Amino acid sequence: MHRPITTATLYPCAVFGLRLVFSASLSRAGSEKQPPWVIRGRTLCAEEVERARELVSQGDELGRWGLAKELCRRWQWRCANGQWKQRSALAVLVELERRGQLRLPTGQTGRAPGEVRRQSPSGAQRPWPAPVRGVLDRSRPLRWERVESVAQHRQWKELLERYHYLGAPGLVGAHLKYLVSGCQGELLGAVGWQSAVKDLGCRDRLLGWDASQRARGLEHVVNGVRFLILPWVRVEHLASVMLSESVRVLQRDWSRRYGTKVWLVESFIDRSRFSGASYRAANWVPIGWTRGFAKRQGRFVHHGQRKEVSVYVMEKRMRRRVHGDVQQPLLTRAFLLAQRAVERKRTFARRERMQEIQDQWEAKIPPAWDLNPEDLRHVGQELKEFAALFGAAFSRVETRELCEFYLRGLLSHTERKNVEAMALELRGPEAVRSLQRFVSEYQCDEETLRQAHWKEAGASLTDPQGVWCVDASEFPKKGQESVGVAPQYCGALGQTANCQSGVFVCYVSPKGHALIESRLYLPQCWFGAGYEKRRQQCQIPADITFQTKPQLAGEIVRGVVRSGLFGGQWITCDCSFGSHEAFLEDLPSGYCYLAEIACTRRVWPKAVPGHPELESGGGTGEDLLWEKGLLTWETKRVCEGEKGPLVAGFARLRVSVSAERTPESERWLLLRNDPNEKIKYALSHAPATCEINELVRVSGARWPIERCFQEDKGEVGLDHYEHRSWTAWHRHMRLSFLAQLFLVRLRLRLKKTSALTLPQARRLLEWSFPHPRRDLDYVLALVKYHQARNDCAYRSHRKRRRQEFAGWKPLASSA
Repeated sequence: MHRPITTATLYPCAVFGLRLVFSASLSRAGSEKQPPWVIRGRTLCAEEVERARELVSQGDELGRWGLAKELCRRWQWRCANGQWKQRSALAVLVELERRGQLRLPTGQTGRAPGEVRRQSPSGAQRPWPAPVRGVLDRSRPLRWERVESVAQHRQWKELLERYHYLGAPGLVGAHLKYLVSGCQGELLGAVGWQSAVKDLGCRDRLLGWDASQRARGLEHVVNGVRFLILPWVRVEHLASVMLSESVRVLQRDWSRRYGTKVWLVESFIDRSRFSGASYRAANWVPIGWTRGFAKRQGRFVHHGQRKEVSVYVMEKRMRRRVHGDVQQPLLTRAFLLAQRAVERKRTFARRERMQEIQDQWEAKIPPAWDLNPEDLRHVGQELKEFAALFGAAFSRVETRELCEFYLRGLLSHTERKNVEAMALELRGPEAVRSLQRFVSEYQCDEETLRQAHWKEAGASLTDPQGVWCVDASEFPKKGQESVGVAPQYCGALGQTANCQSGVFVCYVSPKGHALIESRLYLPQCWFGAGYEKRRQQCQIPADITFQTKPQLAGEIVRGVVRSGLFGGQWITCDCSFGSHEAFLEDLPSGYCYLAEIACTRRVWPKAVPGHPELESGGGTGEDLLWEKGLLTWETKRVCEGEKGPLVAGFARLRVSVSAERTPESERWLLLRNDPNEKIKYALSHAPATCEINELVRVSGARWPIERCFQEDKGEVGLDHYEHRSWTAWHRHMRLSFLAQLFLVRLRLRLKKTSALTLPQARRLLEWSFPHPRRDLDYVLALVKYHQARNDCAYRSHRKRRRQEFAGWKPLASSA
């Protein structure tokens, strides 16, 4: 006889979130005397555990998902709508495996909770449909199509996987999916709803309910799990209208499908990516923030990405209904805004951490201003001499002068630092064509220019504590003709978009930081037969073959290290590179790496007394985080930032990256907990004798490459280019690096003003540039140039349009 099934309530842990509370461990042999376990709300006696073990041993070929479904059938475990509780059963099996009661077949590793989905560059790129633009009235009334058929489910999932930054969710329990189209049938977006999460602090405080009241009233709360407008749709105010109509459609269909009225709708907004203006325009009200947890396989895992919680109230009397008290306040807009003000005052940082930050505070001494005009009198001549250092790469005097002119343009105060804007600002219309040809056509010994750049950068920045940083950066593009352009994940936009992507390497030392080398990434679709003409137009060398970003990064790092011009023994990278073991293995010998990894990466701790399940089967980074008494946290000051000290909690553990636990597979696993409660995981093959302070120092050397991207794009026009060819892209990058290096050298020369920033150094340089003419003759020449350019563009577009018209077929006349 099975024991009766009861429901257990899970309560949040005060430190790391929700944890399952288990009774004393059940032994394999005799167990009815032991108290049962409660997992995912189901009480498991020893007989049920034994039956689960027998099922796994007999049905190994079913896989984890099949075993979970078969377990539901044997237990007759169903949801309220009659569907099998397959995910809950899978969580039970995983937890039993963690407790050493059974061993499941190997499962696939998913992405970490909260991790942004990146589209694989090797996948086939599909062209976008025709853009949908215009006023909103042309698309209204919107058509809401509920997803029911298999084909509709497949289409909904594919749209979310391709175009939503989080991908397609696995919806469980009560849920509804919609495809949204315009009145002409054009597809506009997709929406998904599901039953609300159980534990949400700001919502629970808003409603003021206890556990029993929440159990009764939670069925009236629905969560907006996905909201997507397709990237080719550009219709003003569409988002707010979709949000407004969606709640009305939800209220109608939810009660029909599940027999329950919706009283409150909630949604989570990532404010680092979206402003939330569309929600506010649709009368949604923000009431607080999440704590950065996600539910995975029955447990809450901390990923650190806090999101804003917005709600839409459909029943203002919800508190009165839940509490059975007519004196309870109504959920009016004023009440919601007051709740939001209360949430703002709540602190999510632990008091101990804040106290340690205050104890380690060391305020910077106010900078002394010691510069005088004599220090800057010859700065223009310095730029001229700096440009002459790279003259050997150019065979003609004219190209050497154009190189200096290009550098001067990048360092000028020109708002947009493309070729045309720089030429018009500093010389006039007559200089535009020559500067364009200098970047894209004129001969240059790229290897000589590269070696001269590295030599000067090494002489200025090399230091025994130097660190190499590897990262990628994307450049959004609207057209299709530029080299390497394709729909791919764009970090600047936070979504899949039409862009170029490059791999960059930065050198960081106590003297400063600068970008040293880059390589343009070509998606695999560019090597197909359909792109042959575009490869020729973009002047891509014939010997260029497809390489992944980690492969490109490996070549760059080996090249700069082989030069011997830079000191240091460390290489760092983010998760997109650290997850590729082949990239890490091919790094130069004699160098140590600190590579960020996903929290789902499995490792095997070297020695963990009291944790036999980890010694035998290993665990992911998040599993180790959850093990009580396994990690020892230390608060360390990473560096002194512009706004004060950067302090984080660190813990490390000696692990192996393979189950064999060979000496060659031993690594340091470093966990970093920032004050924003975001936890990062990193692996390092540094020796066992490496001090934790050294790992902390290298961990802090990751941010300068982001600072380089910010400075170069804002000050020297790294992303202002308008070139389309392979040669022009790499030459512009090299010249941008040289412009940044000159500013770094200027800061080092003016080191008596230690607080001098790179933008301030560029501003000091501006005075040495000749002021452009602004007389009447110049203005007339400028207008004449723009008219000629506009006429040329008109003729080109007209010629293309006539060719398009030639292919049109007349419409058949109606009878």
